[in-house]
Amino acid sequence: MYTPNPRSAYRVKFDFRVDFDNGGHVQGQDFLLDLDGAAVSDDALKVMIVEALNLARAGRVTIYQRQVVRRGEHDDRPAHT
Repeated sequence: MYTPNPRSAYRVKFDFRVDFDNGGHVQGQDFLLDLDGAAVSDDALKVMIVEALNLARAGRVTIYQRQVVRRGEHDDRPAHT
């Protein structure tokens, strides 16, 4: 089960979409999750997304882009348009 860790040295920043088995979807851009190490596989990240968001009835999970970043060495402020 995914658990946030504010003391982790690494985070993964990514864009994603989760399609639900009963229709509809949820998607996110520049989403951040804490990592235990400096790497994460696509399969592990997909599980982390579903667990972190507590998504019942999650079906297909698509990751569009991802980047592992050191905590504090990335801009996680919202973009202003």
